[in-house]
Parts: sequence; C-alpha cells; structure tokens
Amino acid sequence: MTLRAARRIPREELPATLGTLADPPATGSEGMASILPRTGRIARQVELDAAERARALIANAEAEAAAHIARAEAEASGARQRAEEAGRAEGAARTAALAVRLAAEESIQEERLLERAITMAQLLAERLLGEALALDRTRVVALARTALKETGGARQVILHAHPEDAQTLEAERGQLGLPAEAVRILADPARTRGSLRVDTELGVLDADLAPQLERLTALLRESLRS
Repeated sequence: MTLRAARRIPREELPATLGTLADPPATGSEGMASILPRTGRIARQVELDAAERARALIANAEAEAAAHIARAEAEASGARQRAEEAGRAEGAARTAALAVRLAAEESIQEERLLERAITMAQLLAERLLGEALALDRTRVVALARTALKETGGARQVILHAHPEDAQTLEAERGQLGLPAEAVRILADPARTRGSLRVDTELGVLDADLAPQLERLTALLRESLRS
C-alpha cells in the first residue's frame, strides 16, 4: 500500500473547501427543492432580458420611424416651397408678359393716333393752301413764273395746273414772263392746288407746293414722336 502525501490547502481556499464539506450534495426531494428556486430565478432573468431587448427593439423602431417621418415632412415641406416659388415665378412671368402686351398695344394705339393726327394736319394744311391760293391768286402766278424761268430758252411751253389754278394763270398770262403765244395752259383735275408741271422740248419740270407740305408733315411727325 502506497501512502500519498496530503495536499496542503492554501489559506484563501479554506472557506470554500469547508463549505463544500459542510454541505453534502443534495439528493432526492431535497435536491429538487434546492434546484427549483434557481431555475425560477434563471427563467425570470431570461424573461427580463427578453423584455429589455424587446423594449430596445421597439425604441429603435420608433426612432427610425420618427426619422423617416421627419425626412418625409422635410421633403414635403421642400416640395411645397419649391411649388410655391415656381407658382410665384410663373405668376410674375404672366404679369410681365401681360404688361409687355399692354404696353405694345398702347404703343400701337398711340402710333395710330399719331398718324391720324398727322394726316389730319396734312389735310388741313392742303385745305389752307387751297384757300390761300383762292384768296391770293398771285401765289400760283409767282410759282408759275419761277418755273418758267427754269425752262431757259424753251420756245414752246405747256403748263399743267389744277383747273382753278389754270383759270387764274389764263387770266394772268401776261405776268408769266413769256410771250403769250409761247405758253399753253392745260387744266388737269388730277393735280392739286398749287401743283404745276411744265413740259418743254427740253424736258419736264415739276413745280409743286406738295413737297413743301411733305417736308412740313415730316417735321411735324418727328416733333410729335420726340
């Protein structure tokens, strides 16, 4: 028989060793009674851990849902803002287009009124010219004499004039500066008062007050538009 040396137990392990020796292993009903409380505590701990994890999952899910909702609301707000800005821009564009159209229409209307005023002024000037020639016959005679001087040695002259001016020129033939037999006067209804045309063997000369009226009309138009 071999004797083994007894193992020396360290001082710090004595309480645990003594406890083990004092509490022999439980068997039978006594063992089950000691196991059940520990099992219940473990089960409750597992249940508590599961509940805690469930609450954590729910909190995470709620946080993610809140974040999604916040992003959706931000996107919706941005979309509304962009829509409002687009609406304001479209409204401003329509207003500007309407203003341009109204300004163009007003400009066209002003142009029409201006042209009408100029036309009336021209007609009035022609009427006043006709009345002036009717009251002062020497004007058309002076115009004819000036035109005949420009013929420069023509031996035969045909003078076309408005019928009323033609009558005046016939009556004042001796004042035209040419021999009476050298001048033939023809009444031309197509010509206006103060409008003369001189035909000679050298060419044709227009003596007309109309260009003066046209120049006056152009000056009037320029003055009204400035």
